[in-house]
Amino acid sequence: PLHRVSPPLYRLHRTCYNTTMSHPIVVKWGKETVEVNLVPTGGVKALKAELEEKTGVPQDRQKIMPKSKGLWKGVLKDDFDLTSIDFAKVKAPIQILLMGSAAKLTGPKVKTVFLEDLPPEEAAKVAPEPSGLVNLGNTCYLNSVVQCLRAADPLRKSLASYTGPTSNGAGGAGMADQSNAVFVSTLRDLYRSLDRTTEAVQPSQVVMSTKMAFPEFARTGPQGQPMQQDAEEFFSGLLNIA
Repeated sequence: PLHRVSPPLYRLHRTCYNTTMSHPIVVKWGKETVEVNLVPTGGVKALKAELEEKTGVPQDRQKIMPKSKGLWKGVLKDDFDLTSIDFAKVKAPIQILLMGSAAKLTGPKVKTVFLEDLPPEEAAKVAPEPSGLVNLGNTCYLNSVVQCLRAADPLRKSLASYTGPTSNGAGGAGMADQSNAVFVSTLRDLYRSLDRTTEAVQPSQVVMSTKMAFPEFARTGPQGQPMQQDAEEFFSGLLNIA
């Protein structure tokens, strides 16, 4: 004779099936597929721990969503009761979706440093615009030529290796004409100053040495003011000396 299972006993059997059995789960994670065994009584924490072991995704960064019907809705919450799922009604294979990166989060490899926090010399090297020259009264002819030649590497290298007198004219001439030597020295020192700051530099020494090397640039107007000069003439004279 057939033995019928009474309803209470059937419900108990179904409950045991849901909560104590290990259910194979297919996990879709990006382009990869992994398999885990879900024991409902272990809870969400146990499931996440196994997923972390299999994928390397930290538990706090896991987002688990169902692909099969009859599981849960939306992102699986930590307090969800897995024993409430009737796995007998879930079509095999049971599938879920895992989102999360296994890459370890790290800070930036290079510390962010702001321009204003750098020492003047370091700031000058990375500043988006080069430092400028102050106009000392109709000295735009000089400023424009000096700034243009700042990018001329052969000239800069030649000036950097020049060992003539310093800006105050002390020391040996280094060239036949003392005024020319002072002009080259002051130009060298001006470029050094420009390379060490982001602020505008006063080219006072170069203006003075220019008037010594090129007396025509020392001419003044009726009121004693410096006269306007031609940038091309200054450029030609500079190249003849430097």
